[in-house]
Amino acid sequence: MKTSLYSFLFSLLVSCVFTACNTTKYVQKNSFLLKKNAIRIDQDKTSDIAITSYLIQRPNNTLLGFPISLAVYNIGNPDYDSIHQQKITNFINRNNLFTKILSKKQTLKLLNKKRSINNWFLTTGEAPVILEPKKTTRTADNLRTHFFNHGYFDASVKTIVIKDLKTANVTYEITKNKPYYLGDITYKIASKAIDSTLSKHKNHIPLKKGDQYNLTNFTKALSEITTTLRNNGFYHFSEGLISFRNIDTLAQNHITSVEINIDNRKIKKEDKIVELPTEIQTIKKISVFTDYSYNNRNNPYDVKKTYRFIDFYAHHKLKHKLKTLNNSIFIQPNQIYSDKNVELTRNHLRSLNNFKSVKITHKELSDNTLSTTIVLTPQKKYGIGLNTEIIHSNIKNLGLSGGFSFVNRNLFRGAEMFQLSLQGSIFDTATKVSGEESRDFDAFEVGIDASLEFPKFIFPFLGNIIPRTMTPKTKITIGTSFQKNIGLDKQKVSGIIDYNWKSSTKNTHTFEILNLQFINNLNPESYYTIYSSEYTKIETIQPLVGAYDLTTENARNFIESVPSSFGDTYPDEYTTLQNIGKREDIITSNNIIPATSYSFEHNSRKGLSDTNYNYFKTRISSSGNTTSFLYQEKDEQPVFEDIVISQFVKLDLDFRKFWSTTNNNSIALRTFMGIAIPTGKTKEIPFITSYFAGGSNDIRAWKTYELGPGSSNSGLEFNIGNLKLLSSLEYRFKVINSIHGAVFIDAGNIWNLPSSTTASEEEIFRGIKSLENIAVGSGFGVRYDFNFLVLRLDWAFKTYEPYLEKNKWFSNYRINDSVLNIGINYPF
Repeated sequence: MKTSLYSFLFSLLVSCVFTACNTTKYVQKNSFLLKKNAIRIDQDKTSDIAITSYLIQRPNNTLLGFPISLAVYNIGNPDYDSIHQQKITNFINRNNLFTKILSKKQTLKLLNKKRSINNWFLTTGEAPVILEPKKTTRTADNLRTHFFNHGYFDASVKTIVIKDLKTANVTYEITKNKPYYLGDITYKIASKAIDSTLSKHKNHIPLKKGDQYNLTNFTKALSEITTTLRNNGFYHFSEGLISFRNIDTLAQNHITSVEINIDNRKIKKEDKIVELPTEIQTIKKISVFTDYSYNNRNNPYDVKKTYRFIDFYAHHKLKHKLKTLNNSIFIQPNQIYSDKNVELTRNHLRSLNNFKSVKITHKELSDNTLSTTIVLTPQKKYGIGLNTEIIHSNIKNLGLSGGFSFVNRNLFRGAEMFQLSLQGSIFDTATKVSGEESRDFDAFEVGIDASLEFPKFIFPFLGNIIPRTMTPKTKITIGTSFQKNIGLDKQKVSGIIDYNWKSSTKNTHTFEILNLQFINNLNPESYYTIYSSEYTKIETIQPLVGAYDLTTENARNFIESVPSSFGDTYPDEYTTLQNIGKREDIITSNNIIPATSYSFEHNSRKGLSDTNYNYFKTRISSSGNTTSFLYQEKDEQPVFEDIVISQFVKLDLDFRKFWSTTNNNSIALRTFMGIAIPTGKTKEIPFITSYFAGGSNDIRAWKTYELGPGSSNSGLEFNIGNLKLLSSLEYRFKVINSIHGAVFIDAGNIWNLPSSTTASEEEIFRGIKSLENIAVGSGFGVRYDFNFLVLRLDWAFKTYEPYLEKNKWFSNYRINDSVLNIGINYPF
């Protein structure tokens, strides 16, 4: 009986899969499923997205060549509604054993459930894409237009449709023929004022004699001419006044002249169209309404004050300093009109984060001048935020995190932003301080930060270096955090003063004049309990030294008691003990890190829809080098209250590139390099500023802190180094609806520099030869896009393990040694 049931279920499953794989199941008679598109340009096949984007009809989405979304759709039945209605009718008219077993209500519920399941397959899947000749013709027309716009006026497109039973393949054969080029470029301008202004900027117009005809350059020319004129006083000027004439698409020599015609403005006056000479217009008056809201839109403005010839209005009271508002306004009386200054004003006022809307309008006055009105709608002065989340990592098995934030806008009436945030979490760790497994949620973190941001540089001399057009800001932050039952239970106190400005829409600069951190280890005596692998090494060596009642509490005393003569007999073991002691000193020592840093960030992304862009960030920092004269020296190291001042120089380089292969597929590349060089007497850098490898946003086939350094396999709980190389390549694709997939390769590792006094030979970077110790992980991922965030699940496998003596490739490429990563949003 049980065997028959299993056989039935297996047969049912095979039947469903076979039905789903029948891609033409719902293709009607005399219709054809579009199976494949191909575009050939002068006999060469192309997959350039700039060309394939013109395809109006595309085959059903596939995963590894299989149309999974179509298969899901085919499990359902698009005609099920009529079948369902018939079942309802049959049910109402019958009274058999089935209705006696189930009540009528239960039976109706079951029938409706079947319909819901059927509809789920239809809505989740993708209906078959049926070949439509009209869309094929439109695609050919679009392709022909594309090449015409690129100067191939004689281009032809031939459509070849190959049909086979119920499927069809379409090929578009494109013959470009000889391109056309630009000849003489002349101007015909009605306005003398425009002619005079434009003559100074003609070299910037992207139309040059001898260039191949390209419509994109004509579009750019429209924009360049319009932008130039609107930034030089011509408020009413628009692209509609520009036209390109005398373009000969049949020129025998394939060279066409171009006439750029610029007309005067025309307006309707009474029943006539009147042509007005286009003249430069000047700003005469500026009015700023500082506290507009819909509720008080009809109330009179009681307060009016003038500052530097700009009138400021408010209900009852001006809540912002006039100097602060004026510094954000780049429109001035008696200044010629400029779109650039208007946009600068709008962006600068928005960047204050004090106004939820900024509206700028202009009114033409009788004397060819403009009256400018700026209407500001303020945000609420106080704001409160709450957040919660579930956290998980290889260190934190499971936990809850929550936070509270408070913001006070315009604290000192200069648009300052004061923020106070409190964050805390409680969780279960993988290993307790006692070393025992437990599910008690007795580990926690708590931190508090306060920051104050000014919409300017608070040191006046810096304001002369960075102009206010770059939106300079100063931010002061102080904070502290505390850990319990996590590692050595660190307490961190920090204070930061940084300056931030934007030199362009793509480039951001940050200069931290001071990033002061104090790291205090509250539980250093538990070092050998937490770092049990270090204690295991000591246990192995201890019998060679002699009788000793070794415990995790006295392991340090044991290392110090080992005489140097032990090294004469057991040099390797003696060195191991000394290195363990040095590592303990590094990790358990408290540190003061007085760093100064500069960061540069370039992001060419033009918006959320832009999937072809690059990102670059570099950061260089120095700690304890320029301020060492302020501290005392102890054991040839700068100290403050017996706490060592960390001295190092650190450089990080991060480059990312993104390409779209189709509308739903993309390739992402990330390359990172970081190096931290100790500059003091100590040849090591603090634990908190060291590099690690592994984790959900790193080399995903290894857990956080698990990999490296170099070809070593130390077994330490926290592996760190002062040099890191990382590169990741990821192919991202859509599976079905909001479900996306990815295939990725991660490569990289960490090393120590030759100056390290605690690193073994396997851990040290020795130049190009050490690159053979780069670890490689690969895998695949599934992501669900919620629009506001992406839930990510990546399954990674160890592909190349540099620490293995032989068979380094694919030795542990199996499920038991894989790593499952859960993350929020993309890894980069």
